[in-house]
Amino acid sequence: MVPIRFQVVGEEDYAFEVEIGSTGAYVVNSGTYTSQPPRTGTLSREQEEELLAAIKALGIPGEHPKPASSDAFEARLTVGEDEEAVTYPFWEGALEDDAELKHLVRLLEML
Repeated sequence: MVPIRFQVVGEEDYAFEVEIGSTGAYVVNSGTYTSQPPRTGTLSREQEEELLAAIKALGIPGEHPKPASSDAFEARLTVGEDEEAVTYPFWEGALEDDAELKHLVRLLEML
């Protein structure tokens, strides 16, 4: 599996983070600073295949900077590991304009 890290940071200490390691093991942290404990698991073969297909379809996404007048949440998607890792920062509104990015993010949110 290609390592993935997806993180959204919002207002009032809200945070959502998914980390998937090269073995397919994942950790999901969600909520606020008083949230429930992290969820852990291992991707099924089907989940791995869906995520890899979504990464391939995404390719190298265009930039999606947060508009200066917006107070929307900011997100970061990192694909790969070490010096081969690529990080894509974007704002939540970009999901409405980028179908491939939206699909990958939704797959991660379903874990």
